[in-house]
Amino acid sequence: MAHEALKKLVKLVVEARLREVDVTDGTAPHGSEKHISDLQTRIEDLTKWRDRQRRGTEARANYSRLIARLRVELKSAIRFAERSTNQKDEK
Repeated sequence: MAHEALKKLVKLVVEARLREVDVTDGTAPHGSEKHISDLQTRIEDLTKWRDRQRRGTEARANYSRLIARLRVELKSAIRFAERSTNQKDEK
């Protein structure tokens, strides 16, 4: 029972961090170097935590889902940054 409570607490804490209004401290716009760097750091941190979990566990699956969401956000931020750079170069 304590194990289940701990799992729920970890899930709440991790998901709460991901639901912040902005992934960074609120000063970096989407696609900025700081935003991209922050996403990469969070993915690395969550990957380390995920790898500490046993394969096949719900905790590991939760971390994998969070990492997947962050990777999608990272790809979006990188594409946005590239498009912004291309538009500036064309002007």
